[in-house]
Amino acid sequence: MKLLNPLPRSFMDLLRLDAGMSLQKLTSLLVATALLAGCAAEASKPALQARQDAATRSAAKVELIYNEEDQLIVTDGGGSGLTGFAGLLLGPIGALLALSIDTNSRMTMAARTDQRSKEFTAAVKNSGAAMTLNRQFAEQLAARLRESGREVKLTPFMRATGPASEMKVPELQPTPGYSTLILRITTAYGAADATSSFKPFISVEQLLRDERQSVVHQTAHTADVSEPTYFSYDGLLKDTAVAHGGLKQGLDRVVQPAYAGMFGGDQPRVLPAESTRTAGLDAK
Repeated sequence: MKLLNPLPRSFMDLLRLDAGMSLQKLTSLLVATALLAGCAAEASKPALQARQDAATRSAAKVELIYNEEDQLIVTDGGGSGLTGFAGLLLGPIGALLALSIDTNSRMTMAARTDQRSKEFTAAVKNSGAAMTLNRQFAEQLAARLRESGREVKLTPFMRATGPASEMKVPELQPTPGYSTLILRITTAYGAADATSSFKPFISVEQLLRDERQSVVHQTAHTADVSEPTYFSYDGLLKDTAVAHGGLKQGLDRVVQPAYAGMFGGDQPRVLPAESTRTAGLDAK
């Protein structure tokens, strides 16, 4: 399958597509999250979890779709009330989404994020670092899936678009007979506001579709990485090797939670060598 070029859009365009909602809808979502988190969600959780567990555990053949091109984002809250509110309720990804959506009043910040993201990505490339963070994560997750006895096909493609619960990969033709596991990987350095330091932020969103492409389960995981920390953007830009390593460290920490959150906490099993062969890698 030919890899489509994922770079025509700016970083901010990509984030807007990921969000898939207006500022008004985002605000409503944040308020609902604050008011409804707790008992109401817990009431239906056991039954829903049982259905999800049965569906995910039955996925014996999985095509893992991931955005191969690393897109390194650099952003700061800049003292925005909306960004702070989003970050309080939904964490760093909420802040990123708030930043990407509120374009009418925040175009200066949006443009700065776009420019800095491109500069940081270029600096990492020029330093000689391998731009393979997403691929390495996908390969690690695929290895974990094989340990559980599943057959895995790895497919690098464009970054998925749309809300997390409905993620789609434009022009993708799923492989018949396989469940489709879509990954949307975000690697960033963010500061809560204009006076805070830049820290690594990792987000991995997953959406599993069955062989009929019906949605089975959705999860999202972030990495708790506090280092390296940079007081200024210039410091981040001058320390690309260490900064890039911080993002890799965050992705490494997400592998097992991403697997367990989607497929359960079963222990790895030792399998015969022939059962670990995959259509995606062995064809190379």
